Amino acid sequence: MGKLLNGPQGQVIGSIGNTVSYVVGGQNVIRAKAKKKKKLNKYSRAQKANLHKMTVINAFFESILPILKVGFQNEAFGTRHNYHNLATSYNKKHALKGEYPNMEIDYPKAKISSGPLSMPLISSVALVPEGVEFNWTYSHYQPGAKAGDQTVVLLFFPDLQQSLLFIYGNLRSSEKETILLPEEYLSLRIEPYLFFTSGDRTLVSDSIYLGRIN
Repeated sequence: MGKLLNGPQGQVIGSIGNTVSYVVGGQNVIRAKAKKKKKLNKYSRAQKANLHKMTVINAFFESILPILKVGFQNEAFGTRHNYHNLATSYNKKHALKGEYPNMEIDYPKAKISSGPLSMPLISSVALVPEGVEFNWTYSHYQPGAKAGDQTVVLLFFPDLQQSLLFIYGNLRSSEKETILLPEEYLSLRIEPYLFFTSGDRTLVSDSIYLGRIN
């Protein structure tokens, strides 16, 4: 049964007939109810490939959802999408390689944020004795770059399918962020990403992949 919010002219929440209504970003969204799932052996090869894509993407996303929310929520605001929809749509299209049933994440092409904030003209990452060090350039003359912007860092460990997230880190003007790691992590394969968020959290930059470590 559906429920009207704010009277007869309000938004509908719930189930009516073959549709489900809910609110996303302040907008009423109506969709058809999901059909009963088929047995896997009844799917075509193309359908199986699509399911496999989602499995690979979801495995990558599982430990990085908080950072995806920061990275895509501003772009989702005021639309009928949420941050997860946008992140999934982009990465499913651009960040997979291989053929079914052997697809995997193409880490250099993965995107964990999307926005208009400027990224540094030069940025790099390196393994140091205590962990991982990010460096970048900053100039107050660069359009769209403010000293008070803050870093957002992802270190993804493919061999463990785990990640370390660092949200609202150092200021852009510091030009450096050092992530301390336990000794046993220093020899692991690491996929590093960096982006910036504005001090008021209303803007983010596109993320940048800085190259595999180890």
